[in-house]
Amino acid sequence: MTKNTIMPIERAFDEYLEYCEFTRRMSRQTLSAKRWVMRDFRASVPASSLSEITTQQVNNWIATQARRGLNSRTINTRICHVVAMFRYFRDMGVEMPELKIRHIVKQKETEPIRRVFYTREQIEQVLGYCNQIQWLLVKLSFDCGLRITELRNLRLMNISDRMIVFVGKGGKRREVHMSREARERLTQWIVSRRIDDYLWQKPNGTLLSVEELRHLMRQPFYLAGFRNFYPHALRHSFATDIQRNGATLMESQEMLGHSNAVITQRYLHGLDGQMAACFERLKFGGVAQ
Repeated sequence: MTKNTIMPIERAFDEYLEYCEFTRRMSRQTLSAKRWVMRDFRASVPASSLSEITTQQVNNWIATQARRGLNSRTINTRICHVVAMFRYFRDMGVEMPELKIRHIVKQKETEPIRRVFYTREQIEQVLGYCNQIQWLLVKLSFDCGLRITELRNLRLMNISDRMIVFVGKGGKRREVHMSREARERLTQWIVSRRIDDYLWQKPNGTLLSVEELRHLMRQPFYLAGFRNFYPHALRHSFATDIQRNGATLMESQEMLGHSNAVITQRYLHGLDGQMAACFERLKFGGVAQ
């Protein structure tokens, strides 16, 4: 790319995301997060080209994130996505004279890490307030320990009977298993909606966004009396549930799909061929399906 101080923002976003996808080979989950942040940033910043972006505009966007009630860690992650793009274009010779990256203000991460989780009994209570799609979103998240981006990107090609296989965070192959009841209800959903690819689509064929999934999932929790729900709490709930049922550290790491090299590489192949049995024993054994 040649030096260009009037690059339109939309073109810049497309170029940066292509760089992330094809040169850096970032995971689908990371790319999805970056796209969402770029769209949100574009909607909040009045500049039409990179050269018009100012430090104040960026800080105003950050303040908007805080007013939405997002925690500091989430805001700082979004800031990192945007700053990474700015640095990419600086390296490519694009001039942004009104942008001083060192003056972009990150949030102080002072609040404690949230440790919300739900028991099986509480999940059953919530499921009683769910419609068809809400039931599936909540149940699959709790059964399988899915990240919301993994849930959002589920396709028919990922599903084989009760097993879901996909490439998760960090490019790591992920295998999870759902309960029999979830499989039966999912089949009903697929047939009734004539699903032939992605599972969660609007009537016009476009995919539901992560934010739309969050909204759908939050409603039954609110009706059940749980006001502080966020989707990742279901992943914490999954982890707590399998630990209470006797999961070893190795089993927990593999079932959660963690890619921490220090902890998980020692056990990378330790459960090959045994994941179905782990889910049956730790998630579905001895409970009504």
